[in-house]
Amino acid sequence: MMKRIDPKWTALALLALIAALAYLWFAVGFGYFNDDWYEMFAAKAYGSQVFHGIFSIDRPLRAYLMIPIYALFGENPLWYSLSACVLRVLGAWALWWMLDLLWPKAKFSTFWMAVLFVIFPGFTSQPNAIDYQSHIAALALAEFSLALMVYALLRADSVWKRVALLVVSALCGWAYLGLMEYYIGFELIRFLLVLLLALRAQGGWRTRLTKLLRDWLPLALVPVLFVFWRVFIFVGERKATDAGAQLGGLRSAPFETLSQWAVNLFQSVWGVLVVVWWAPLSRMFGVLDSTERWIGLGFVAFAVLVMFLTLRRADDSRNGWRVEALLLGLAIVFAGLLPIILANRELKFPYASRYTLISSTGVVMMVAALVAWVPWKALRTVAFSVLLVLAMLTHWANSALAVWLTESNNNFWWQVSWRIPQLQPGTTLIAHYPLVNAEEDYFVWGPANLIYYPEKASNKEVQPTVFAAIPDSGTMRKVLANTGQQFDKRRTIVTYANYRLLLILTQPTRNACVQVLDGQQLALSADEAENIKTLAPSSDLTHILTDEVAHTPPQIIFGPEPAHTWCYFYQKASLARQRGDWQTVVDLGEQAFAQNQTAADPIEWMPFLQAYALHGKGGRVALIAKSMAAQPAVQAQACQILGKMSGLKASTQKQMQTLFCKP
Repeated sequence: MMKRIDPKWTALALLALIAALAYLWFAVGFGYFNDDWYEMFAAKAYGSQVFHGIFSIDRPLRAYLMIPIYALFGENPLWYSLSACVLRVLGAWALWWMLDLLWPKAKFSTFWMAVLFVIFPGFTSQPNAIDYQSHIAALALAEFSLALMVYALLRADSVWKRVALLVVSALCGWAYLGLMEYYIGFELIRFLLVLLLALRAQGGWRTRLTKLLRDWLPLALVPVLFVFWRVFIFVGERKATDAGAQLGGLRSAPFETLSQWAVNLFQSVWGVLVVVWWAPLSRMFGVLDSTERWIGLGFVAFAVLVMFLTLRRADDSRNGWRVEALLLGLAIVFAGLLPIILANRELKFPYASRYTLISSTGVVMMVAALVAWVPWKALRTVAFSVLLVLAMLTHWANSALAVWLTESNNNFWWQVSWRIPQLQPGTTLIAHYPLVNAEEDYFVWGPANLIYYPEKASNKEVQPTVFAAIPDSGTMRKVLANTGQQFDKRRTIVTYANYRLLLILTQPTRNACVQVLDGQQLALSADEAENIKTLAPSSDLTHILTDEVAHTPPQIIFGPEPAHTWCYFYQKASLARQRGDWQTVVDLGEQAFAQNQTAADPIEWMPFLQAYALHGKGGRVALIAKSMAAQPAVQAQACQILGKMSGLKASTQKQMQTLFCKP
């Protein structure tokens, strides 16, 4: 006779399946995002021990997680995504274990809590799996710490077993706090759980108070010792994680600070309870094309069907657990958000989605309790299904957009590699990406150095060879003031941006090619951003070493080389123009025409226009003129650039005046 499968293993498998559908379908297309760039560059150039320095300023324990992970996964972002998904499942399983201990007769609802927790729609940074590895690992450790404590208090059948479990729980507590100090809200949750168990105890209030203090005080050493170390021993350099700096406003302006905290707290509570279920999805789903939407709906329907078939006979709506779950969940929501508010942060989508992680434990309790109060089973099934659909679609859309961003970024840097064989050391890049703003300089110098200078630049300090600047008002002032080299040190990484050594890379729209601007011969897209137009005259092509061996982006980071369509011909023609090789530009133009390749942005015809004009190919000049006709600003630039060229035939000059230099 076949042995019956343990329901807990079935539940774990179902949790893993739901998480995989939510997070892994697109994972092979995820690349590096945001802080991944400086972390991965530093590790590649200086070895994984560099993480000690990077995280020493705020969360030193992160290094002890990232060093072995980097040794296992290296530069491959896919492995980090797989690891992050596994950690989410383990955290959800730990939560379900704890909830099953608290309400053993509500197995259906507690499992739904775990399902909604593992795909909670508020956290949209799952694709950013390298940098958020520590956040997700800390979440799993926190849930295990709480589960072990509850098991010890409810099920331990000997003093020694109880002590051992509580010791492991405390170790997990210190570990997750060492990774993410703002997770200290979990220690408020720990107190709430002990309080719940104390309130269940038989006897009067003194008996219950005694139980509360007896069970909680030993574990109070977790937050007490951590806070003591954090405040009195650890010397941090990052203001955002410095408790004294964050509470400074309370001393200087107590009324205003308390008022702002109250507003932020209730806005964040509303956000994590209500807004989270529709705001991220409404922001992202409309961006997808129809095919992606239908595929997403299909996978979500599959997930709902699996859940329905697995749990169709389960029902525990009549058990007396709902009031406890509702009140405990609400208290956990406030407990999870309070430390974040006191640190002068608030929940904002999509930029602070990580702040939903702690409170999500309470949100799923409240949701399951409220649904369980619905008097009709069919309606309860519909309610859970709707929540599952909203959460799954949110992560489907979020993952699809992450792939878009990765493909766009990879395409950008592949085009740069076609155009630029090598960069002069010390060059300061300014880049304009088509889909997102480069919010930090390492969003630019990170990929640039991984392509052109992936090795050490200094034996004394962590330093890239090529630097970058953000095209904001501060950079504009420095450029206009002809500011030279400036020293900056963040997370032990030293940079020397020089505003006299600028090279601007810009992709004005998603369909345009990357354009490397020449301040001596400006050719600006009609769609160019105003800040780039202001900085454009400072872009200097002499920082491109045209005679060096071309550098190919590593595929493990930037993906396979894109097809050689229009942008390839444009980049190679621009490089040939810089070299003065006009015949190669003409040859590339003929190849493009033969393949029916054409420019999405008319300004990209400029190198071909110049080459054809020099070679007296009036037919090609006329064809290009038609492509530029719709944009008078581009025509005017063509008139100016061609007018400065020497060696043009008289017939070409006359044609130029007719086609491009109209009054």
